[in-house]
Amino acid sequence: MLVRSALPWVRRGSRRDAGRAAPERPRAALRYRAPALLGATLALLLGCSGAAQAPPARAARVVKTPPAQPKAPEGPPLLPAHVIAELEDEDATPYLARRGDEALLLYAAGGRWRTRVLGADGAPRGEAMEAGPAAADVPVAALRATPQGYIAAWIEQAEGSRAVRVLALDPAGKPVAPASLVAQTAEEITWLDVLPNAAGALVLWEMPREAPGDVDSVDVVMTVVAPGKGAASKPTAPASVAREVLGWHAVATERGAAVALVLPPAAPPPRAERKPARKADAEDAAEAGKLGSIALLEIDAAGKVSAPVAVSPEPTAQIDLEIAAVGGRYLLTWTDERDIDSAVYLAAVEPGGKVVVAPRQATPPSGEQALVSLVAPAEGGGRALLAWEDLLRARGGDREGGGAEARGAGRLIHLASVGPDGALSAERAALVFSASGPPDLAADGDGFAAVTLAPATLKADRGGTAAPPVWPTFVRFGPDLSVRAAEPVRAAPFAATDGVPYLVRGLTCHKGACATLASAAAGAGAQPGGAGRAGAAGARAPLALVSLPVRESAWRAPAFREDRDPPPRATAVRALVEGDHIARVAAAELDGGAALAAWVTYFVEGASDGAPRGQDLSATLAVRAASPGGLGKLNVLSQKASSLGGVAIAAAPPPPADPKGKGGAAPGESVIAWVARERGETQVYVTKVDATGAKIAQKKLTTAARKKPGGAPSEASDVAIAYDGAGGFIVAWVDTRDGNAEVYAARIDRALNRTAPDRRITNAPLDAAEVQIAVRGQEAWLVWSDARPAGDGASGGPSGGAGGPSGEASGDVFLARLDAKTLQRIGDEARLHASPEHSRSPVLAPLEGGVVVGWVDEPAGDSAPGEGAPAGGIARFVRLDNSGAAQGPPVAVAGPDGAPVSSVALACDKVCRGVLASAPGDSVVLNALTLSPGDAAAPSLKPLAWLTGAASQDVSPAFAGRSGASLFFADDSASGSGRVRWMTIAWP
Repeated sequence: MLVRSALPWVRRGSRRDAGRAAPERPRAALRYRAPALLGATLALLLGCSGAAQAPPARAARVVKTPPAQPKAPEGPPLLPAHVIAELEDEDATPYLARRGDEALLLYAAGGRWRTRVLGADGAPRGEAMEAGPAAADVPVAALRATPQGYIAAWIEQAEGSRAVRVLALDPAGKPVAPASLVAQTAEEITWLDVLPNAAGALVLWEMPREAPGDVDSVDVVMTVVAPGKGAASKPTAPASVAREVLGWHAVATERGAAVALVLPPAAPPPRAERKPARKADAEDAAEAGKLGSIALLEIDAAGKVSAPVAVSPEPTAQIDLEIAAVGGRYLLTWTDERDIDSAVYLAAVEPGGKVVVAPRQATPPSGEQALVSLVAPAEGGGRALLAWEDLLRARGGDREGGGAEARGAGRLIHLASVGPDGALSAERAALVFSASGPPDLAADGDGFAAVTLAPATLKADRGGTAAPPVWPTFVRFGPDLSVRAAEPVRAAPFAATDGVPYLVRGLTCHKGACATLASAAAGAGAQPGGAGRAGAAGARAPLALVSLPVRESAWRAPAFREDRDPPPRATAVRALVEGDHIARVAAAELDGGAALAAWVTYFVEGASDGAPRGQDLSATLAVRAASPGGLGKLNVLSQKASSLGGVAIAAAPPPPADPKGKGGAAPGESVIAWVARERGETQVYVTKVDATGAKIAQKKLTTAARKKPGGAPSEASDVAIAYDGAGGFIVAWVDTRDGNAEVYAARIDRALNRTAPDRRITNAPLDAAEVQIAVRGQEAWLVWSDARPAGDGASGGPSGGAGGPSGEASGDVFLARLDAKTLQRIGDEARLHASPEHSRSPVLAPLEGGVVVGWVDEPAGDSAPGEGAPAGGIARFVRLDNSGAAQGPPVAVAGPDGAPVSSVALACDKVCRGVLASAPGDSVVLNALTLSPGDAAAPSLKPLAWLTGAASQDVSPAFAGRSGASLFFADDSASGSGRVRWMTIAWP
């Protein structure tokens, strides 16, 4: 399957890091368009542009059906269609332009241009008419309606020369005069467009240039085409519009045209503060130079060019800029990188150049985001259509009851109408698109229409095992973006291939009637059940105009109203930092809906050469505040942290006032526990920070001797911390000072002074790991993963006391209850669940009457999975009462479609809310779940977001607070750099 756009598309993401090697992605990355962006107007208003020989970066908006398809569903009727021509080349590009109730078709056959007039119903009016010679190599062409008839323009390539020709046609498609040669050069000409106005038309084209620093740019050139005597047209000599711009896009107006530009920065931009300190290289500078500022200029009907007006002076815009005329203003939109995550920005400018809506983010933060299209309203309409894509959103096939339900059905394109004030409508829709590039979108009276590529399923089909065919499908949207109609594009001229054409292009709508051009492969029909390409030599490809009516349909629509999506759902996603990969994330809730997130980066000891001479650098420990009002300052607390040490954070309530009315400490204080590595040794540290994340105090918690003669030095790792409810904090960690890894704990006051000595909690023959802590009243509850074998003396959990089979050590989750003041153990340790799997990554959350503990079970070595555990591993959750006794067996939760679970986050208030990270294929998806008291069945999962990082990444999800409304996690950007993200979630 291939979608080819009139606009060039390459990989999206942070362009500064685009050259770096990135993990393999499970789907096509978001894309941005290469220089010279003028195709959208042509593709949307004229139907199609480009030709079969068009360069890959300038191919037309074409939907190509995959050659091999499952058997087609039977029963639904075909769409009305008229065969209007036969193409000598199945990939040749026809051009269609509407003029009132009629339309004109332009195509090449037998070395000649041919035209044919079509009626309002799409039926041909008479035979095709010759319009002049057609060169063998025409990479790009355009056809537009004018008050006098039509204007066609194209680029010819022959023997190293490039030429631009213009041809005027009367309303019947007859040439007014032979085609005029406008320009001829040995240089490249890569794109052109025709922009009609009340007095004639402007023809604009682009010529690539290579600017200093290996930054691609283009010159924009124009000619004026005005009616002459006897309706003959005489183009003017070529004139410059703009030189060495990074990108451009133009829109026709009654007065001439408006051209939006992406201008290169005057000087290399300073390194953004959001970037952590790291070694800069030439690649960074080159990629930063490909971002630019936004400007606008106007051209009158006589070809006079105004001075550019700055719209967005910051050099942060990608080159996917688009412009549309909406309500007497120019609406500009682009993908912007002024923040860590790229986002779609909007601005509005009045004719004459006054900026009336300053650049602003179009939608709430949603992670990395990219512009797809801006569709101008229909003639007399009031609102445009904005289409964009979020990387961190559920895919099209993961939504129940809306669109295609097959997993991995495709990308999800978001749609919203937008007015001249730049404000998006509250109504939102989503469109499934199973290809790269953009779908074909057009204004449809008071609504909009789309031709997309999506799995074709019947409403009556409720989940067969066979994968559905992927076909071109049209969708008609109402003004509120509700789905009026949707069907696959199937018509009688393509009966040999189940009615499905080989290529679909040129969506066009007029007075509420929509149609699209569709063509078969030459000699198609050799492959039942699909759109084959087999054909005899000399066979022609039929070209049809297929009507897209609003009617009752048995087909399921590949689109749905997104604003009606019930919770749980992600409401916003923001990045807190970009830089090195992230090893561990922790979070704590503050007053007023604010939160603090802390993280430690991934660092392999001895494998980095980034440390300056004489400095002992390891992982970076940082913290940042996040609130509904925005993000606070990024605070780097240390560059000597240990990745294996992890990080944990606990917030303390404001201390009570003393008898004189003075508080004992400032409100909003939190303590971060982490592990530092100095001179090759690790020790546990605690750092007190204020509500902004700024460091107040810091102390070393452990002073254990780490170097052992003749043996490996001991290590501290896996820290945890909790507020003890009495003005202090309890810290737990894993330590190997006594040989194997054991759990230790200590108690400190608000001043970080130790109030109880280090206490060893466990005493087992094998290693403990990943301790977590929660305080309930006068008790501290610890859970951890322990590799001790069966029969070690620990009390049995809800599944008995056996560990692995035959007493082997497989790793199970254990619980210990401590006196919060003395840290003395209360009762025996308890094994919460015994299974042959390796139990790891425990989490626990206090709940009224006890706690809920969750963990991940995954196969241990070659052992067979336990009951209810798929080969890839699952999550388990168990509720414990006040005495630590299990209230029933653990609830097993598998990843969607059996995908292996990698980590879980848990927050409990009246109910427990969780996020489960699983890895279907090569990526990670976050799924929401709810556990109500007394539930014994596994909860259902709903996808929140597909992440951009690789499946091997531990995203370390962590909730801030008991409501589960704020989730922090690690992810890699589309370019491969590490990021910490903050997601807000709406729950039922």
